[in-house]
Amino acid sequence: MSYLFDLFIPNRSNNYRAKLLKPQFFSFLTLIFVCSQIFINFFNLTGVKVLGFSSNITPERIIELTNQKRAELGLPPLKLNGLLSEAARRKAGDMFAFNYWAHNSPSGRDPWSFFKEVGYKYRYAGENLARDFQDPESVVQAWMNSPSHKENIVNGKYQEIGVAVVDGSLLGVETTLVVQLFGSQATAVANKPVVQPSPAVAKAPAVESQPVKAENPPVVAVNQPAIPATTQETVTNKVEGQFVPIINPFSLTKILSIFLVGVIFGAFFFDFILVSERKTPRLSGRSFAQLLFLGFIILLALISKQGAVI
Repeated sequence: MSYLFDLFIPNRSNNYRAKLLKPQFFSFLTLIFVCSQIFINFFNLTGVKVLGFSSNITPERIIELTNQKRAELGLPPLKLNGLLSEAARRKAGDMFAFNYWAHNSPSGRDPWSFFKEVGYKYRYAGENLARDFQDPESVVQAWMNSPSHKENIVNGKYQEIGVAVVDGSLLGVETTLVVQLFGSQATAVANKPVVQPSPAVAKAPAVESQPVKAENPPVVAVNQPAIPATTQETVTNKVEGQFVPIINPFSLTKILSIFLVGVIFGAFFFDFILVSERKTPRLSGRSFAQLLFLGFIILLALISKQGAVI
């Protein structure tokens, strides 16, 4: 008990300086954090499922939230189209098969080839992509926070929607892809498709959008390598007939970071209060400034969210 007291409370036995605030203990806490990251990365590299998929994201919920955003602006709801959903599943399968995070595939395919492949003849079409999110609300909100992605969601020219939510390994990381396709079927008038430029790159939970405008494009047969079947699975890990939730490394790192910084913050807080009350002379140390700095770090950790936007 006295040892814990010395860790946090300045007193004679620790020379009126909490042991947690001494360099060797800072080094020890840093070592704990580094070792935890090595531990997590080791299991990822050895194939053990450490990353939790966003199993609570469903196509139905994505569509519901999308139509809610449209309703807020007085726009009619988008109707679910099975061909668009199939095109979305194929796009996600292609991304996993060729290991890329972009609109255009390294195989040379653009987003619109998947529309044509399933026989969806579009007049207008668009695509939103997302990855690494843990809930559907965050996915849709991230799209709405980006003007180019929002343009797809609230575009009055679109009448139909298809969504696929697929788990897999992308760029060496287990993740969940959300592919959202928009479309309006073509009329009898045929014109050459005109594709609008894709949105600028940005950092924030993983979103991509590329609106397109086209009139009655021809259906083109595309020969492509076999793409693995895609499925949506619950995020669990089987252990002797039981289902054990898989650990999410982002959440684990966030919790550990807040805990370690919180411990140091607590030590500085006690140090600041007791030194101020006792008017203990110090040759160095600005505990108040250090408290502000650590508090800012804790705040950043609390508001940080998983996901990246491109």
